[in-house]
Amino acid sequence: MPNQELIEVKMNPPDLLQRMAKYPKELDREMNKTTEAAVLHVHGSVPPYPAIPAGSSYARTLTLGRSLAIGDGQNIKTVKRLGQGRYEGRFGTRLYYAPHVIGTLTQARHMRHWWTMKTVKDKAQAGIQKLFDKMAGRMVKFLGG
Repeated sequence: MPNQELIEVKMNPPDLLQRMAKYPKELDREMNKTTEAAVLHVHGSVPPYPAIPAGSSYARTLTLGRSLAIGDGQNIKTVKRLGQGRYEGRFGTRLYYAPHVIGTLTQARHMRHWWTMKTVKDKAQAGIQKLFDKMAGRMVKFLGG
């Protein structure tokens, strides 16, 4: 799907999900909680509005910014269970013109002063890995090592 910036995390230790398979409730609880936190972290990584270009007469409505706010009707914030120990979190906006403003592959030339969702991804990625590293530490402790 175009305009989707994916953040994949690595589990450390790599066999942790297999080891936790014996404890599906604990695994799902941790994965759901951490994926929720990751989506909120992405939201917190959204940069502020860029400066208005020199000479622009456009009056901003701030609609795009509001559509990225969690709780707004246009906002996308979901956590979905894909299977045992597999979760997907999504963050974005349903605003019809957003791909032309902040879309990584579809940003219009006259919108190049705006950041893209790749900017958000790049800013959020290390923090999300840290969230999952902390989760892995809790699960290793739960397993006794």
